[in-house]
Amino acid sequence: MHWDAIWNRAQADLAIKTEQGGEDPILWEHSARVAKSARQIARLPEVRAASPDETAVVAAALYHDAGWIARLRGGEIHRGEILSRLKSGVLREHREHGARMLEDALAELLPRGSLPRASEAIRSLKNSRIESIEGQVIAEADNLDELGVLSLWSSIRRGAVAGGGVQAVIDTWRRRKEYRFWEKHLKESFRFAPVRAVAEQRLEVLEQFMKWLEEQHRGDDLGLALEPS
Repeated sequence: MHWDAIWNRAQADLAIKTEQGGEDPILWEHSARVAKSARQIARLPEVRAASPDETAVVAAALYHDAGWIARLRGGEIHRGEILSRLKSGVLREHREHGARMLEDALAELLPRGSLPRASEAIRSLKNSRIESIEGQVIAEADNLDELGVLSLWSSIRRGAVAGGGVQAVIDTWRRRKEYRFWEKHLKESFRFAPVRAVAEQRLEVLEQFMKWLEEQHRGDDLGLALEPS
């Protein structure tokens, strides 16, 4: 199997042209991270017991959010909306676009048995209850990518597009804390204990980072340093 060809094709398919003629890497970087995490999750003993098709897992993870490309090309969204939270009404179509793009792109590159398992894994992500082990692994990796310092990049990006600044990012974090969003996310989004443990560690790091961000935004750290001893 030609892994380099698969990754190169996915990167080309997920590249987003900017207004200046360059490329916006946000969708590709997210997809590549999820694919790398999914590969590691698929190798956990409790996951391997269910015999996942690791090739299908990685391929599906690369294309699981390719629906953004179809919506962008169709004029439904603008570039700054990519990786925003999907509404339930568009989720089925979003996953279907991703599955079809994978089928078109990788038909000659994936083993015959892996291709249908990969496309089905993407389609299964439209459901709250995911039956296939490949879909479960991808969902786990995707949920993990929402936690930690890296998750701030898409939040900051969306805020900047909407005209918000640092305070808007802080306010969003506070609201999520107030509504116990993160507690619910940890409880409901992870099936496998080792992944949940990593998620908890990432959340702790993110919480500390947000504390520093808020302190520096207000200038509290400088105020404390300049207080007379």
